[in-house]
Amino acid sequence: MKKINFKLLIVFFIGVIAMSAILIFSSYAKYYFLNSNRILYKLHDLQRLDNQLNYEVLSNSMYLYYNNDVISSTIHEIRKNIHQTEKIPFFRSHYPEAYREFMVFRDKFAQKENMIFEFLRFGFPLKNSLIYLTNSLNLMHLDKKSAQDILKILSNIFLAKNAIDTDFIKNINIKSVSYLKDSKDPFQRAFYKNLQIFLQYFPIFKKYLNEILNFPTGKILNKTNSLFMKRVTKDLQLFDILSWILAFFIAFLIFSISFAIIKLENYIKKLSHVLTHDILTGLANRYKFNQDVENKRNIAVTVFNIDKFKNINDYFGSQVGDKVLKKVAQSLKIFFEKYDIEVYRVGADDFAVIFEKWNEKDIVLIVKDAIESIEKQKIIINDTPFSISISAGIANMPPYLENADIALKKIKKNITEKIGIFDPSMNTEIKSNIEKTKEIQEALEENEIYPYFQPIFDRNGNVIKHEVLCRVKIGNEIRSIYPYLALLKEIRQYHKVTELILTHSYNLLEENSSVNLSINLSLEDIMNPNTYALIEKYFSNSDIGSRVTFEILESEISNYEIINDFIEKFKKYNLSFAIDDFGSGYSNFHRVLKMEVQYLKIDGSLIKEVDKDETSKSIVESIVMLAKKSGKKTVAEFVHSEEVYKMCKNIGVDCFQGFYLGAPSAHFY
Repeated sequence: MKKINFKLLIVFFIGVIAMSAILIFSSYAKYYFLNSNRILYKLHDLQRLDNQLNYEVLSNSMYLYYNNDVISSTIHEIRKNIHQTEKIPFFRSHYPEAYREFMVFRDKFAQKENMIFEFLRFGFPLKNSLIYLTNSLNLMHLDKKSAQDILKILSNIFLAKNAIDTDFIKNINIKSVSYLKDSKDPFQRAFYKNLQIFLQYFPIFKKYLNEILNFPTGKILNKTNSLFMKRVTKDLQLFDILSWILAFFIAFLIFSISFAIIKLENYIKKLSHVLTHDILTGLANRYKFNQDVENKRNIAVTVFNIDKFKNINDYFGSQVGDKVLKKVAQSLKIFFEKYDIEVYRVGADDFAVIFEKWNEKDIVLIVKDAIESIEKQKIIINDTPFSISISAGIANMPPYLENADIALKKIKKNITEKIGIFDPSMNTEIKSNIEKTKEIQEALEENEIYPYFQPIFDRNGNVIKHEVLCRVKIGNEIRSIYPYLALLKEIRQYHKVTELILTHSYNLLEENSSVNLSINLSLEDIMNPNTYALIEKYFSNSDIGSRVTFEILESEISNYEIINDFIEKFKKYNLSFAIDDFGSGYSNFHRVLKMEVQYLKIDGSLIKEVDKDETSKSIVESIVMLAKKSGKKTVAEFVHSEEVYKMCKNIGVDCFQGFYLGAPSAHFY
């Protein structure tokens, strides 16, 4: 009996020691992870803010009117974060190497801050001079020759400003307008003075911009993070060892009982987890979402969707797609943890969150912040970088998920918006879409898809080719196919329309050797294997190919490599290529001009106002100039009046198309 009591006493003391160790370990582990997560969050936030500051500085350089308070507030927020982070005692004591590197970042940021203030100081007079130079044309009295010289100067100035490229200002001969310096006209003298200011300040402005964007604060923060995570890894190994030691003590005391309990609990947890969580991402699944929605009141549901995720699966395979899903899922989970909100995977690439007792304005701000947070992240899988775009739908009335999905689908049709909010009127639109879907399906079944032709003229007024436009017969009415395109893509019938138009066009080219056609192709057409094969079948004949131009819409070019490969393959058949709506996306100028295309069809929004709007005129002049230097011809679309036609002709546009010259018709001109 005494031996048993003695053993029990020993077990009791060992248990006390083990429990004390557990409490101490638990307390320290909590202290450690809370402080480490706090430091890590601060470092990541500083990385985000540093990237945001670079973005805002770059935005400042691009726009004439820019609120510099945004830059100041970002700098203030970075200062505040630096001060808060360096005052964390645990950072200084436990991560000395990372802390020293962080101090380097603090000092370097102070230098960067001074450079930004210098950048802004030179930016004010530069932008003011640019504004005056732009407005001065309406104030100065100039003859035609002087006006042309000044327009050339302004064109080079705007090219230099938009491209941040000093090579353009090298083309400016200030001596050609030196007479303005002593002119009696005060506006001419002011023009000359502001021109000097721009030429003097722009190289300095560019120098500071390059130095700011290439300043090593981001690299230093990355090194700080690396040193921090290196120490964390070592600490985790130590925690792992201590955990095993404590586990041994606990197993020694309660092995016989705990084994059965733990086994049973693990089994229950696994069953519960499988039932309520997604296997791939580890997030709560749709089943749990439905349960939680039923148990909550006064809620709003947001559904996040990865834009064009199907393309990732198609191009790179489902394994890469799964890794992208896991990355996005983890990013959403981390983002919403600070709001204590759970993230659910409710579809293939759909994720949902439930907001309780939030107003609409707050929800939109949080959702916007979540989208920006994910889109800023660099996702690299198998050495391939992925740029992820996210859209979201919000609904505050049941059925929540279905209504949020309706709002999401609606917003997907508008490339300028990222967030859609459900409105009951959207159901009316759904009914309309159902009716339109029925109409277009019946038209396809009855083969009621027809080509129409709009002539394209050269500078001498001769028809050089016809653009093939698509029309559909609905009932007894001939309509444009445009309102049905999005629906065709949704029901996966878009390729049928393209193939019908290609077949009509091929037959016309076969029947009439004098016909020259311009045919529209989308990136989706080029990527569709059946459509691609049909193009090769019809137009690999060099005689027919020499009479065909394929028009590719600039705004749809999301993958230049695919387009360039397509052009490279088919140019040997004497096919010509055109970029449609050129000028609608200025960021693509450089890449488009390097493509092996023969025509640039200038965006109609520029052409429609070219006779009235000086900015449109200047842009068109620049496009024509760049096109000529690149050996490409230009086509003006939407030529709707004699004034527009004459203006485009004077600017130097090569070809013309529009209702003033010829409307689309079922017959050739």
